[in-house]
Amino acid sequence: MNPDDSHILPTGFGEKQEIFRNRFVHLYSVKAYFRDFEREYFITDKGKRVGVMVWRNDDILLVRQYRFLIDGLSWELPGGGINEGETPEEAAMRECSEEAGVDCQSVQSVFRYEQGIDTTLSPAHIFETYDYDEGDGVIENLETDKRKWEPFSECLRMVLAGEIQDSMTITAVLAKSAQMSLGDGSG
Repeated sequence: MNPDDSHILPTGFGEKQEIFRNRFVHLYSVKAYFRDFEREYFITDKGKRVGVMVWRNDDILLVRQYRFLIDGLSWELPGGGINEGETPEEAAMRECSEEAGVDCQSVQSVFRYEQGIDTTLSPAHIFETYDYDEGDGVIENLETDKRKWEPFSECLRMVLAGEIQDSMTITAVLAKSAQMSLGDGSG
């Protein structure tokens, strides 16, 4: 940290004040005290998340589910929350099985990022795999209803055209495209 930046950094923090909590989200506020003022932050903690890019040659697997804020169906990567006691890798393989009916034998990290850095706490891990068993393709939940294999280039086009609206899928596709163009990733 540059000493010249100290004027914009907090000098201390208040206690967390819980607003709401259930198994999906924890809402709370925290006051940050700065040299000349204070600010109250309202935090939405959605927990750690995972997404999986399952590759079949140059295609990736997408699943479809309803999303309330767009009041429509969304094609996106299989993914979801990391359960307590579960590693990100274990969660990625579980979510892929539940949402897409695909049993991953292993997954490799593509990258990790923060979905928000001010008031949303939901770090996300993106994985990929070529090592899986499609089995009978039975989807083990009530959230996703279909799956499809799309050429990666078509997924990229869908992202750029606004047809894919899920932020995790958008971030994963754009990051993987950048890796591929830099020669740092396969797919």
